[in-house]
Amino acid sequence: MERLLRTALKQGTPRRVARLALDGIGLFCACTLVWEHLITIQLSEGPSMYPTFSPRGDYLLISRMHRNGKGIAIGDVVRFNHPTFLGVHGAKRVVGMPGDFVCRDAPFSTEVGKTPDMIQVPEGHVFLMGDNLPWSRDSRNYGPVPMALINGKIVARVWPPSKMEWVKNTMQPAQMEA
Repeated sequence: MERLLRTALKQGTPRRVARLALDGIGLFCACTLVWEHLITIQLSEGPSMYPTFSPRGDYLLISRMHRNGKGIAIGDVVRFNHPTFLGVHGAKRVVGMPGDFVCRDAPFSTEVGKTPDMIQVPEGHVFLMGDNLPWSRDSRNYGPVPMALINGKIVARVWPPSKMEWVKNTMQPAQMEA
């Protein structure tokens, strides 16, 4: 055994081990950089974005390049740090950008003759809503969300394979006829 160790040391085995360790550390750093700043994958949970995402959970590809609301538009689905539950990520559709007027009424309000509660989205904020209005806690409950809480844009569903697809912006501008 001693003879084997001496032979290995003479052949430069510690250098090989050090090289492999450095390569491993480099790979880890590269993966961490990509995961934190370019893309990440997260499981969706809950019924608020049904039918866009399954209530039982889909794995979603998130572009981290849209952090702080950079490059988002009305109709995009974003991932954000929940404003009322610390450490929880939410996923909702952007329905109002800074300066837009939006209806803040609770879904399916039954009060007859009540005028809608319209608000203007403040600068640096967005108004977010789930696609499944009766089952979504969103900006109608906790108000406009600061863009600083947005940490990505959901660009694709990557699992299950049978449902793999790009996330579409389903909101189209109104066409006015003359």
